[in-house]
Amino acid sequence: MSERNRMDVNLLAKKQQMEGFGASGAWWAQHTGSWKPNELSRLLELFFNKQTGIGLTIYRHNIGAGDGQEIEDPWRRSESYEVSEGEYDWSRDTQAVAVMKQAVACGAERIVVFANSAPSRMTKSGLTSGHQEGRSNFKEGMEEAFAAYLVNIVKHLTDIEGLPIDWISPINEPMWLWNAQNGQEGCHYQPEECVSVYRALARLIKEEALSVRISAIEAGEWSSARMYYYKLAEDKELMKYIDNIAVHSYVPHVSNVVFKEEFATLIQKERPELPIWMSEWTEMEGGKDFGMSSALLMANLIQEDLSIGQVTSWQYWIAVSRYDFRDGLVYIDEAEGTFQDTKRLWAFGNFSKFIRPGDIRVEVESAHPELNVVAYADPDGHRATLVVINNSKDAQTSEFQFGSVSGIKQTAIYVTSEDENLACVYSGLPLTEWTFGAESVTSIIVDFE
Repeated sequence: MSERNRMDVNLLAKKQQMEGFGASGAWWAQHTGSWKPNELSRLLELFFNKQTGIGLTIYRHNIGAGDGQEIEDPWRRSESYEVSEGEYDWSRDTQAVAVMKQAVACGAERIVVFANSAPSRMTKSGLTSGHQEGRSNFKEGMEEAFAAYLVNIVKHLTDIEGLPIDWISPINEPMWLWNAQNGQEGCHYQPEECVSVYRALARLIKEEALSVRISAIEAGEWSSARMYYYKLAEDKELMKYIDNIAVHSYVPHVSNVVFKEEFATLIQKERPELPIWMSEWTEMEGGKDFGMSSALLMANLIQEDLSIGQVTSWQYWIAVSRYDFRDGLVYIDEAEGTFQDTKRLWAFGNFSKFIRPGDIRVEVESAHPELNVVAYADPDGHRATLVVINNSKDAQTSEFQFGSVSGIKQTAIYVTSEDENLACVYSGLPLTEWTFGAESVTSIIVDFE
């Protein structure tokens, strides 16, 4: 075997620690009332059960802004608990809350609540889809009211509904010029406007002595994350309440490896303790795809975000889709109340099922031109996981070595390909070489003695 076809894993070269993989309940969770109960249960088991499914541990719940009659697609509107200022109707959004509870029962351990817009009374346009001209739409002076709105909802979800809410994300993709033409909730903010919102939220979290933390920015792509981060970082007191900087990997030409590496290097230099998340992505391409084309694209992106972007969490956008689009991990047939899985679901599982919260990314070198790889090890050094993506139309063979480590106990291999859905194709005595099938995603799990 040539040097060119060998993967060298350095278990001593430790990088970032994984917080978890996740997916969003927007916009499908609020529309599950007509679905067959057994299908919904099966769906959530697929997403969150680590034995029978792909073992996601983070659930993203959308705190709706309400109204939104200008949003034509009813799936993209969201209910608000607020009836009038400071008054709430907790019987609203019951389907989404029920899905959250079921997700937790299936294995979701942590929840992010996020808002795409403040309620209409807090916006300049009176709309939750943005300003008519795409300008800043948050009404100055409403920062405290918006913070109270978010905190009151979080307190209800935690104290009354018993849900494990860990993070609040009050702002989503602030750089886009949101308006009704976008067909969904959204709000443009300038960087200094974001800071005002985060300050008000941080103050109230402190006053209420809540354990919830702030997930900040949710930049729509990597290049513009920098200017929003710089403005936040000017306020050192505020930064104590910012638990992570979240970025979305949309728009490939401004979310390429150059921008990812630049932003990761910036954070590593200025605030090495501050995690970076990739908190939203789906392929922005029309037409349904159930096969390996979009699964490989996604898998390569995850590998890039983990390795180059150094993210500690990778979270998918809408887990369930009804659209003619390459988006959901599954597609729902609303008339039948049934769903169909995609290769994206299973390829995602090649990462999420085996790279668990607490695992640490370790250095891996591979010069093989067709194989992309990322490697993790558990904190105790008892297990290592490699995820290998073969982009070639031909099978590729490579060795994998773990340096001076000896005492490998066993190896297990799971494959997603055109013919396999996260299938266990080998489990037994230690291996040091494998032939990766054409256009496949492979997880290699190595247990040490």
